[in-house]
Parts: sequence; structure tokens; C-alpha cells
Amino acid sequence: MNMQISDRPLTVTNSTLSTLIAELGAECSRVQALIHQLQLPSLTPNQQAEILGELLAATVHLYTHCDMDFQNLLADEMEKLPDEQE
Repeated sequence: MNMQISDRPLTVTNSTLSTLIAELGAECSRVQALIHQLQLPSLTPNQQAEILGELLAATVHLYTHCDMDFQNLLADEMEKLPDEQE
């Protein structure tokens, strides 16, 4: 049985952080797909404009998604990790 990484549960204790990380992963996958679409050689100007518009919306979403609250949740999770030297 071959499990995709995205199917595995996250190893964070905070459920809000877990949800936010999953959403971040989904949005990053979407951005990757849009970038791959932009690499297609035969795009029309209208297709390019549509893809660039979606990429703009995705980057705005990522910018707001990764705000100070998200960063604080990540830092809090890191502080909960045991020191490996103990």
C-alpha cells in the first residue's frame, strides 16, 4: 500500500494549526499547477491573463494565510517539541 504524503495525518498537536497547514499545502499545490500551466508554449493571451489572475488571487491568499497568527501557531508548536539532548 502506497500512501500519499497528503493522506497522512500531520504530527502537530494544535488542530487549528493542523487545518491551516493542510490549507497551505493545498494552496501551494494550486500555485504549482498554475506555474506549470504558464509553462505551456501555446497559451493565448486570454489564457495567460486568466492563469495570471488566478495566480494573483492565490498569492494574495497565501500572503494573508501566513499572517502573524499562523506564524505564532508555528512557533508555539515548535516550543512544545522536546529537546533532543534531554
